Amino acid sequence: MYHLSLHGNWILKRTSTGDLYSIAIPNDVISALYEQQVIEDPYLGKNELDIQWVGTEEWEIEKTISLNEQFLDSNHITLDIETIDTVARIYCNEREAGYCDNMFLRYSFDVTKLLHVGRNTIKIHLYSNEKIAYERNATLPYPIEHMRYPVQSMHRNLVRKAQCHSGWDWGPCLMTSGVYGEISLNSTKVERIVEVQTLLQKLKDDSWSIGLTILIYSSYASSSSLSIELGYIKEIIPLILKKGNNSIHHTLIVKNVDLWWPNGYGEQPLYTLKVSSVNDKKEKKIGFRTIEVDTTPDIYGIGMTFIVNGIPIFAKGANWIVMDALPGRYTTERYEDLLTSCIKANMNMLRVWGGGQYETETFYNLCDQLGILVWQDFMFACSLYPATPWFLNSVKQEVLYQIMRLKDHPSIALWCGNNEDIGALTWFESSRKNRDRYLIDYDHLNEGIIGKTVKELDPTRKWWSSSPSAGESDYSDCWHDDSKGDMHYWSVWHEGKPFESYKEIIPRFCSEFGFQSFPSLSLLKDVITCNGTKEIDSADFNISSSIMEHHQRNDRGNTIILSTMIRYFHLPSTFDYQIYVSQIQQAFAMKTAIEYWRSNRPRCMGTLYWQLQDNWPVASWSSIEYGGKWKALQYIAKKFYQPLHITFVKEQEVIIIKGINDRISPIEGLLTIERVYYNGKRIRIDSSNVTIDKESATKLYILPSLGDSNREDYLLYASFKSTDGEEIENHFFPTYFKAMNLQKPTITVKLDEEDPISSMRLSSDVVSLYVSIDHPKKRIQLSDNFFHLIPYQEKIIEFECGPISAQEAKELIITNLRETY
Repeated sequence: MYHLSLHGNWILKRTSTGDLYSIAIPNDVISALYEQQVIEDPYLGKNELDIQWVGTEEWEIEKTISLNEQFLDSNHITLDIETIDTVARIYCNEREAGYCDNMFLRYSFDVTKLLHVGRNTIKIHLYSNEKIAYERNATLPYPIEHMRYPVQSMHRNLVRKAQCHSGWDWGPCLMTSGVYGEISLNSTKVERIVEVQTLLQKLKDDSWSIGLTILIYSSYASSSSLSIELGYIKEIIPLILKKGNNSIHHTLIVKNVDLWWPNGYGEQPLYTLKVSSVNDKKEKKIGFRTIEVDTTPDIYGIGMTFIVNGIPIFAKGANWIVMDALPGRYTTERYEDLLTSCIKANMNMLRVWGGGQYETETFYNLCDQLGILVWQDFMFACSLYPATPWFLNSVKQEVLYQIMRLKDHPSIALWCGNNEDIGALTWFESSRKNRDRYLIDYDHLNEGIIGKTVKELDPTRKWWSSSPSAGESDYSDCWHDDSKGDMHYWSVWHEGKPFESYKEIIPRFCSEFGFQSFPSLSLLKDVITCNGTKEIDSADFNISSSIMEHHQRNDRGNTIILSTMIRYFHLPSTFDYQIYVSQIQQAFAMKTAIEYWRSNRPRCMGTLYWQLQDNWPVASWSSIEYGGKWKALQYIAKKFYQPLHITFVKEQEVIIIKGINDRISPIEGLLTIERVYYNGKRIRIDSSNVTIDKESATKLYILPSLGDSNREDYLLYASFKSTDGEEIENHFFPTYFKAMNLQKPTITVKLDEEDPISSMRLSSDVVSLYVSIDHPKKRIQLSDNFFHLIPYQEKIIEFECGPISAQEAKELIITNLRETY
């Protein structure tokens, strides 16, 4: 077998004008045009609006290659394309080789008779996905609606393309096209191993059965053998191949394997499975673990608990959207950065949201290696979808391919049909007037195609019909019902309820909830000044400026941020401080919700906040801004998601201190409680030895009523030091931030080295809240940030990004809440 990669330079042609450019495949058209300075960066200023024409055009990419007799001396040559976006025709030497219309399929076209010795041309005609969507809409017998956003490409639900490319309430409208991932020619003279699939089952004696399904294409009937290796096990099985496709089944029994665990529960051992024929070989990594989702009814309703290797897991994490609005900007380094950021923040689960894409192998491989469980949505979101034969057939092929591609990853925890499509049945006038028609369409697609295929191909995992839902065939309102299944709780953001409302519910599993903030000032400066090419206009550095509003895709977003800020905080005096306080506000909102819900374990067994990252520079619900810089929320998530935690729970006027322990063993230690006045005075309330039960939220201490006087003068501080030396702390504020009698602090900074500097020590003469350390130009990663300093307490901060110079240390900006007003 011969493999010829077609990566590299191709010619890019705008078919309407004949203009020629170049494109380095894999890549997308918009990225290629920007790289050649044909267009401006769509992420800066309001450039996005100036390039909407790109998505309405048809494009061709073409490459000339030279093939020799050895490569062509084959019975079967295929052109294989991992990901193509989206509607396209493929030509070899001006003869049609195939047609594509689904971004989520891998295509393999037989081009054996289309190639010859010498120069050959491969051409791909990329149609306008936007125009295709309009054309399909015109043929519908009744409306198929979707949610619409400030900059929107219409009818995106009629094209099997990443739905968020058409615009979202956090993302730009960039209807690009292109070829992503692997594209290659493959020449097979005898046999080719197409795919290796496994079905792992734990046996009663702790051994494991590995059911293998090996798909082999053979150019002619033959007899051969197949070698299968896993660790010390090697087996040779005879092969009798027919011409064409062959499905080989074999079972391995293995013993004494190490189990794969989610982050925080153990290691993630992966075993290499090798399958070899005479002319080909395949390798893949597998991990041994059992997983189930317990939805057994209880006194509270219907729970939702992920159980891995028999241990109930409290799911801690966030929602994952596409890493970038432009696929040409994906890199392995960025995947590694984002996913290791999850691990540093003590997360163990991500939900791959249904309006984006089935992720790359890089993503799932990293999740396997890091111990991140993946809640996998199928790619349908916030819409009605057609149930026409051509659409259902395309989806059927998509689901078949994606399940077979992904199911051997130990990180995949659950298959979910869609994001909020049950709710969409009630969002549009057309579906409200004729709900039965649209419900039948929904059922044909979601249960008849997706669900049925999942249950046939992967019986080892839970099929979850939609998010939110209470499971299969349940069409009730799980947005507002905290008694069953997974919940999307958006009443605080969309309805303007106070943060205290998070404590009015106890979800069984909350898979979406969030609050927005602005990205960092340094990122906003790049956006507003177009990376310094535009003269600074102070009017642009205003939350209501046209550029700031362009980079806010929720129609009420900035209003909600500011009105909530006034509810809890003094109005910040400058634009810079408004950015800073918006991030504190977001982090405080999520901390309020998550600590309370975690304190109600096992009634609640999962929180996935919206959202982890951004796909361009924007005001959003993310905890990591575009470019990878941590917002306040990501730093504070590192604390409220730690496996061992303590928190304050207010029940009427009584304050209960709870210890939260995700571990499988109880933890003993010393609990200390203090009243700390903002002027620096500290009064110890109590200090006692306590035990935090395993896998629980344990009541450790009950404080009597605080009374109504002097609440604005102090905070409550609790610390816990375990017998093995682990230290954790938390703070409770008896009143809103704007009512606090905060004093202006003097923060002392000591550098542990002269140059370069790897750590620093901070202390304060009075209470200093949300101390932030930032650099105006350099992205720095710290061991802690947005932390509280109380008197007689020194905080050691390490530069996890690597040492900084003495000059960079002088440029650091240290901010605290009191200085913002």
